[in-house]
Amino acid sequence: MGVSSRIKSCVRKAFYSKRCYRYSGNYPVRPPGARRQGKGRRKTVTRKESPVITVDCHYMSPEHAASYLLIEEGRAAFIDNNTAHAIPHLFAALSEHGLRPEDVQYIIVTHLHLDHAGATSALVQQCPNATVVAHPRGRRHLIAPDRLIAAVKAVYGEAEYYRLYGEILPIDENRIRTMDDGEILEFGRRSLRFLHTRGHSNHHVCIHDSLSNGVFTGDTFGVEYKPSRPTRRPFLLCSSAPPDFDPEAARESVERIVATGADRVYLAHFGELGNIREASQSILASIGHMEAILREAAAGGLTGEALLEFCEEKIHEAIARHAEECGTIFSPDDERLIGTDARIDAQGIALCAERLRQQGQIT
Repeated sequence: MGVSSRIKSCVRKAFYSKRCYRYSGNYPVRPPGARRQGKGRRKTVTRKESPVITVDCHYMSPEHAASYLLIEEGRAAFIDNNTAHAIPHLFAALSEHGLRPEDVQYIIVTHLHLDHAGATSALVQQCPNATVVAHPRGRRHLIAPDRLIAAVKAVYGEAEYYRLYGEILPIDENRIRTMDDGEILEFGRRSLRFLHTRGHSNHHVCIHDSLSNGVFTGDTFGVEYKPSRPTRRPFLLCSSAPPDFDPEAARESVERIVATGADRVYLAHFGELGNIREASQSILASIGHMEAILREAAAGGLTGEALLEFCEEKIHEAIARHAEECGTIFSPDDERLIGTDARIDAQGIALCAERLRQQGQIT
């Protein structure tokens, strides 16, 4: 059975971007107007003495997408950069710390999804001394983004494409550096060790920073939604966005991050998270939920829109169970964001399910 045209369309949409969907499910929801509180809600603080500066890109909502700014001897590096519309926030962070775009040495991207790397070409244009650093498989998309741009415009139309993401231009290959698995980039006092971490994306890297003893995890360590009250444990969700979701590889990548001995992770969605051994149990549980849904979807006979709806319903059920296990209560805004991601995750699982059927790997 071939991959349906409906799911192919969803893949084009979800691989390059995220879009809001509304879901009214059975999540624990806090009353409108109730205040967020507890350790799960962290402010975005930029302190000169901090080894890592969190920049809120204000993507979809506050504290949903982060770029991380590293400063060494008057030079700067960004890890992930969101979309072109985040440029004012990125440059404001530079200015706050007495730096200019000319001082940016590295533009590091964990992977090429547009909520992580959509501002890369804009930064290259305005940061003349910067080198883009990425996974080897991401190089061709940076040099020739035509397929990426065409796919997004085909889904949204030209006007909506520019509204969401701004302009994406080709990047001179001489300004791109790729990093092998385990390779180290020296940056001032820091040794940045690059780890190839499949599972969410085949062109994904995580970066261990020796100075903070933290790991910048992109989407590999999941998405943390900020609860309205203290939780029994961190609430992290696996992102199974298409087209590369692989639960076994995702699990191995999480375990590899834990094995670094890092004290903390820096999530793209969103912020610094300590006690990563405890947190890893949350993301591993979520990966397990997604894997179970994948197996059930692959074993069934549904295709196209029916398969997508089945996967989305099962994902919402799994999220509700996981939230209850973690003691998490959400606001209506949280629920909206979760609905966005659940729809995209369903597309990834549906695609993977049809691929498993093609390969005869149904268990």
